[in-house]
Amino acid sequence: MNARPRARLAAARALLDTPPTENVPGQAALEVATAPAVEDKPPPTCDTGNPRCGEPARFYPAGWRCDRHRPRTYRPQ
Repeated sequence: MNARPRARLAAARALLDTPPTENVPGQAALEVATAPAVEDKPPPTCDTGNPRCGEPARFYPAGWRCDRHRPRTYRPQ
């Protein structure tokens, strides 16, 4: 490796080791909305039936189901 590539690599490593600046030139300062907290989300409900059951549910491979509509116990009538 010649002296010129070594110097360029050393300069690149030095740039990577320096901390980022507060403001990047040419970048607009935008306020980004944060994601809602977990406690803000409603609890999952059973999505079986038409209209939907709506009981508290847990996730199964078949979707969100309540105790009454669990895949192994569900029998259509």
